Amino acid sequence: MDIVTQGLLGSTVGLASYGKKLGRRAAVYGFIIGLLPDFDIIAGYWGPWASLKYHRGPTHGFLALLLLAVPIGLACRALARSDAPKRDWIGLALLSLITHPIIDWFTAYGTSLAWPISDARYAIDALPILDPVYSLPLLLATFIGLTGWLTPTRVRSIAIITLAATTVYAGLGWNTSQILINRGRELFRAQGFEAVEIRAMPTLLNTVVYRVVGRDANNRFMITYMKKASKAPLTPVITVEPDRDEFVTRALDHEHGRLFKWFSMHMLQPQSIALPDGGHKVVLNDMRYGMFLEPAKALFAAEAHFDRNGTLTGFTRVQNHRSISMKQELNATLAHVFDGTPDATPAAYGEQ
Repeated sequence: MDIVTQGLLGSTVGLASYGKKLGRRAAVYGFIIGLLPDFDIIAGYWGPWASLKYHRGPTHGFLALLLLAVPIGLACRALARSDAPKRDWIGLALLSLITHPIIDWFTAYGTSLAWPISDARYAIDALPILDPVYSLPLLLATFIGLTGWLTPTRVRSIAIITLAATTVYAGLGWNTSQILINRGRELFRAQGFEAVEIRAMPTLLNTVVYRVVGRDANNRFMITYMKKASKAPLTPVITVEPDRDEFVTRALDHEHGRLFKWFSMHMLQPQSIALPDGGHKVVLNDMRYGMFLEPAKALFAAEAHFDRNGTLTGFTRVQNHRSISMKQELNATLAHVFDGTPDATPAAYGEQ
């Protein structure tokens, strides 16, 4: 989830749990503490690969945050010059910290919740990274808590109601993802594609239009876009084949190739390209993210570069969104978001 929403969630949790005891400081320090797990972005100073490895990593593990809650809570108490019991400040720190990776878990990016026991990444594809429907109620609750217009009891009630509403909203996003996974399985199977894994991920700014991606045992991918209100897919169903050659093998065996495969949660499609100068390029496409207007094109990728002698000369991360106007992409997606009319006579799966 975006960093501002993380802070707003921390402040709203603070108001709901400790607003009556700590007053407006619960909102202020809840906001600050809610941001802290994303301190791992400093890994970007050591390069894009360090950022890939450590963002949503150690500072998002439940065990690490449980241990950090005590010193952070005590530090905030000292900064606030508060006479409130230490346990209240530690409790505020714990809740504001723990809710950060939980809401990250609801997105498709992947979060290492079990670090250091495991570096596995977890995602349930319930919310997009940016979602105003989720964030605005938290902003309103935080604003009310900071103004002092209402009594602490009423502010606490508003914060609790806000958390309940946003949690239900996130739950509905997860439910839609599960429904579209099942529809996607039927759709792909009807086309002779037997998926071993299917993800249904909400697209930018909404939980209506989902990117549905299936992967089979041969690492082929089948991709389309769907929404709950429509039985027919919103875009053509596309099959993407992986390339297999010695360059792909060497790229995947490289430490950056292994890291990118881990980051993509194995949703990785290799593409081998011969270059005019006699060199070679292997593109490792993260198939979780793509564009509605070009479903087969991955939004994020890594590239391994080989010279004409077959020597690996470099490994870079790339973004492919520049070939499409983001305004056109957003307009095309939102056109389906606000078209709430279900199919009168649902087309057969795959028919366009």
